[in-house]
Amino acid sequence: MADKISLENFAKDKTLSEHKRRSLEVARALDAKADVLPHARTFTSIEFEAFVTELTPKRFELLRLAIKRSRSIGDLATASHRDQSAVSRDVAKLEKLGLVKVESVANPGHGLMKIVTPVATRIAIDASLEAA
Repeated sequence: MADKISLENFAKDKTLSEHKRRSLEVARALDAKADVLPHARTFTSIEFEAFVTELTPKRFELLRLAIKRSRSIGDLATASHRDQSAVSRDVAKLEKLGLVKVESVANPGHGLMKIVTPVATRIAIDASLEAA
């Protein structure tokens, strides 16, 4: 029979301590009625045909570039050797699909810049071939 986990175990074990820390952050956010919970995951459900139509190879490349680190649209355009306006349109499509978050941040001396961050590091597709 396994021993019960005690508070002392949480203090000694790095994994348990991290779990406790994250759980407390979520509990505090719930108490504060926060709009977004820390450590939350976003799940998006869309029609398969729309997904495969919208996730073109060039958009997939943008996801792969952004997964390495959050990047501005300008950085993505440079890294993908594409026009910035085309990348901006593709990022808007990826945002609509729920695959990236776009945040406007101050760019001193230049106004605002949009930072692109993927919402997940992995995409899994579960498609049914049966008629709806």
